[in-house]
Formats: sequence, structure tokens, C-alpha cells
Amino acid sequence: MNAKQINKLNMFEAVQAFLANTQATWTSIAAIGTTKLELDGKITAIRTERQKQEKDASGLVTERKMQRETLLRLTLKVSGSLLAYASVTNNAELTGIADYTKSELMKARDNIFYDKARIIYEAAQPLATQLAGYNIVAADITQFQTLLGQFLTTIPKRRNATAVSKSATTAIGGLFKDVDAILKNKLDKLVLSFRVTNPDFYTNYLNARIIVDLGAGKGPEEVVPVPEV
Repeated sequence: MNAKQINKLNMFEAVQAFLANTQATWTSIAAIGTTKLELDGKITAIRTERQKQEKDASGLVTERKMQRETLLRLTLKVSGSLLAYASVTNNAELTGIADYTKSELMKARDNIFYDKARIIYEAAQPLATQLAGYNIVAADITQFQTLLGQFLTTIPKRRNATAVSKSATTAIGGLFKDVDAILKNKLDKLVLSFRVTNPDFYTNYLNARIIVDLGAGKGPEEVVPVPEV
């Protein structure tokens, strides 16, 4: 939600609070009550979408980074043992499979890194017994499998969080248009009947409809709801 929207939401909520506090004045006009319920629902929806938009994805980044670093260390350990075993056994095919440098793995994007690590795991898994003599124990292979599964699950999380945030941003834009229409096309006209019978109520409604810039320090932006007729 941008600064302009935040300021406008404050106005929406000021109108909402004004209507709640003056219900005895307008309660005989059923259309105002119906419109207020509509306004309340839209404001609640804005807040819900705002929470989706605001949800902090930094934790997901930290989680992915830590998992990747752990998986990288184990991948390098296993690939090193595979290369040693391949050298002793003159296994050129295995050498080709396991010969990834740390730099190559670190620079690879998440999905590519996962694929490379997975290839090394699949090469090492059937050789677990033989690799026992090359600084690899069964627990290493088990952990390797676990880390691969965890990392594969983590990869799409940030992208999904970003997609949710973008969707919420779009939804908020539509909801603001809806509330603007409710105010301009309904409430602003419904309160016109109070201009003569209850001018204080009418004036206070107009005051609630003023958008105040709370961030930029440029002073209030006044919105005149309905031209005099």
C-alpha cells in the first residue's frame, strides 16, 4: 500500500467511525445503514489484503540461504569422496559426474544447484558402503537426501510469497475504487438531506471526508464530496 492509499484509508476509517458514532442521527434512513455495512465490508477486505501484502518474506530468504549453505557443504564433501573413489578405481564416468567446483555450485541458480546436488547424491547413494573408506558414513547419505527434500520445498516459497503480495496489491487497488464509488455515489448523496435539518452532522461528515497527508508534510488535501445543488 502506497502513501496515498494509506492517507485515503485513514479517511475511509474516519468516515466509518463517524457513522458508527452518529447512528442515532441517521438510523431512520435505512439506505445509510445498508451503505455503511457495504463500506465496513470493503474496509475489512482492504485490511485483509494489506496483511497479505505486508507479510515479510525476508525470513524465507534467510531460510533458503541457510539450507543452501548446509546442502552445499555436504555436496562438496560427498563429491570430494566420490572423486577420490573414482580416482582409485579408475572410474572416468564417475569422475565426470562428481567433478563440480565450489564456484560452479555457488554460482548456480537454485534449481540448477539442486539438480547438480541431486546428481551427486544419486551417484553416491548406491556406493555408500564403498565410500565408508573415503570419509563418508551412512548418516551423511541420509542427511543428503533429507537436505535435498527440504531445499526443493523451499525454492518456490519466496516466489509464491511475491505472487501473493502482487495479487494483494491488485486487489487493494480494486477495493479502493469500490470504496471511492460507495462514498461518492451513495453516502455523499445520502447525507445531503441533513444540510438543512442537521447542518452540524453534515459538516462533520464533510470533515471526515478530508484526506490528510500524514507522511509528506504537505498539509491536508480536502475533498469536497458533493457540489452544492
